Amino acid sequence: MSNKPKGFLFMKKVLSIVLIIATVLTVFCGCSSKPVQSGDYEYVVLDDDTAKITKYLGTADIIELEIPTAIDDYTVTVIGKEAFKDVQCITVVTTPDTLTKIEEYAFANSSLKKIFMHRSPLLTEIGAYAFSECKNLIQADMPMDLVTLGDYAFYYCDKLKIAQFRGDPEHIGTFAFDACPKVRLYVKDNAQRTKNYADQYRLETKITDSTGK
Repeated sequence: MSNKPKGFLFMKKVLSIVLIIATVLTVFCGCSSKPVQSGDYEYVVLDDDTAKITKYLGTADIIELEIPTAIDDYTVTVIGKEAFKDVQCITVVTTPDTLTKIEEYAFANSSLKKIFMHRSPLLTEIGAYAFSECKNLIQADMPMDLVTLGDYAFYYCDKLKIAQFRGDPEHIGTFAFDACPKVRLYVKDNAQRTKNYADQYRLETKITDSTGK
């Protein structure tokens, strides 16, 4: 028979539960707790052992930046929230074929003129405000299998002229091209959802051939 008071046993049980919860959260949090710097990039390792870019650290002017497919042997699958936000030294960016997601505000208010995502066949989601207020952006090429384009994704890109859709996303967010007075959506003939979106927001469309050119 234990001589320990009931309060002690109760606190011991509570502590055990807290430790279990902490362990579970550590396993399932989705990324490492501390970002790692490698060259011009800061990243975290996700729970599937791939990398999410969390910050671009480069300062030298780069005309064409190809985001790498891997950093420190970790495959790059996500461009994180605000990773390139306010970066003023990039002009043209091409995303890697390993990319699956671009998070919200990823390139907001950057110096981008062109963004090429057509080499990213696994890229299905572009987050809200991802390219908002990119005042120099004139061209955006979407990935073939894009499923979701977030709300206000290209908000206030007032020089944007070409938005090339190679597929027909299931969801184009509210006012994705708001305050883009010059934009024309280039869509395929069978891209009915994108056409309907353009009609709803009175955006001009141009039909492209089957190759998406």
